[in-house]
Amino acid sequence: MNLAVYGLNTAALLFQLAGAVLVALDVMQAQRNLTGFKVRLDEAAEKRQEHLDHLARQSGRSIPGFGGGSIKLPTIANQAREQLADQLGPSGMVERQALTDFVQAQFAISKHRLWLGISLLFAGVIVGYTANMLAVG
Repeated sequence: MNLAVYGLNTAALLFQLAGAVLVALDVMQAQRNLTGFKVRLDEAAEKRQEHLDHLARQSGRSIPGFGGGSIKLPTIANQAREQLADQLGPSGMVERQALTDFVQAQFAISKHRLWLGISLLFAGVIVGYTANMLAVG
């Protein structure tokens, strides 16, 4: 094989490796974003459960009244507690913020770096094909 074929094969390998590294960096960033999103959703689920427990403790409880006696707080049905926790509890806010942060982080991944990596991969394939054709001929 002549020097041109060796050079082209080396260039093809370098293009493919560089492209693979750039694409892998973007995939790793997307995985970190997804892991962070999952952690935030778990935090929201914990806050929801805390809110449900708090509502359960408050439901039907008696508090001291003015001038003696006691005031019985309203009893909240289980189905209503779940809806209250979903709509009015802190978990909804945490979930919305987690989703907003996740979407923004996904768009923060460099599209230029991703497409440069893909372009380098394709360039490496084409240069490798050219080198193989020159080696055969």
